[in-house]
Amino acid sequence: MLPVLFVGELGLTPAALGLFWAVGGVGLLLGARCARAVAARVGYGRTLGLAGLCLAPAGLLVPLVDRGPWLYVAGAGWLLALFKTGMDNVLGVSLRQRMTSDALLGRMNATFRFLLSGALAIGAAVSGLIGEVASVRGALWTGGVIMAVAFLPVFLSPVRTRRELPGQGERAGTTPPAKRDQPIPEP
Repeated sequence: MLPVLFVGELGLTPAALGLFWAVGGVGLLLGARCARAVAARVGYGRTLGLAGLCLAPAGLLVPLVDRGPWLYVAGAGWLLALFKTGMDNVLGVSLRQRMTSDALLGRMNATFRFLLSGALAIGAAVSGLIGEVASVRGALWTGGVIMAVAFLPVFLSPVRTRRELPGQGERAGTTPPAKRDQPIPEP
């Protein structure tokens, strides 16, 4: 919906849209870069939960995009919302991969990507439908609300209490290397 709003309704240039998206890319990069350092201090699960609680509501600033100062307000919201997404990507993927046994890693990643791609396709179709039936702004507000509350399943789960990534012995279906390499005692 952003291209329709930027170029079609607001009459902004495609370059302005590109810069807006680039601000989000900077947020993603910074979030990914800061994720491990913040998680080392605060805890992995707590970082996922607190980043959502503090940064996800910034998604509600994106639908305010307009000419003048509102463009910058929406850009700041976009930067912060995607900063959170960058953190989520690093910490969430690390957590999923450490908690999944080696034998299931490929299937887990493929399933996750399938569900994510499917959700994106469905979201795009629903966004287009809302944009057609209600308005472009209505679709953006729907997306902003979804971005603002999407952290709740993690925040309300036991994941937010996890201080560190699972250790080698905690990983599903594995045993620590020290125990695996020791000979089995005879009865």
